[in-house]
Amino acid sequence: MSENAPADAALLAAAEQLGQCDGYIVLAVDPQTGEVDAHGPYDGMAATLKADRLRREFDDGGLTDVSVGVVRLHAAH
Repeated sequence: MSENAPADAALLAAAEQLGQCDGYIVLAVDPQTGEVDAHGPYDGMAATLKADRLRREFDDGGLTDVSVGVVRLHAAH
C-alpha cells in the first residue's frame, strides 16, 4: 500500500461527493450588462438541451458574447 493511500482515498471521496448533486442549473451571463439569469433545476440531459437552446437563441439574436453554462445544484438540506 502506498504511503499516500489515505490522502488518495480522501481525494477520491471528495471528488465523488462533488459529482453528487440535486440537479443542474443553466446560467446565462451577459458581460455587457452584468446580468446573470439562472434557469432550472433540471436533470443532466434537460440542462444540456436547455443550454443548447439558449445558446442558439442568443446567437440568433446577435448576442454571441453572452456566456451559457451548466452548473451543479447543491440544495440546502
